[in-house]
Amino acid sequence: MYSAARIDLDKCTGCKLCIFACPEPNAIMFLKEAKKVSVEANRCKGCGLCVATCPKEAMDIGNV
Repeated sequence: MYSAARIDLDKCTGCKLCIFACPEPNAIMFLKEAKKVSVEANRCKGCGLCVATCPKEAMDIGNV
């Protein structure tokens, strides 16, 4: 078990700020159809920059 970013899709507005804040390439992806983001837990390092950046508090760091 390890820590990674998790997203609450009900709160996500698709602003993409978390994508720009993330230092890991392709750890957070924008899903065009849903207009939301998705976290690739196996690429996430759990740094928390996305959590700190999200204006809707839609992200947190937790065990996966």
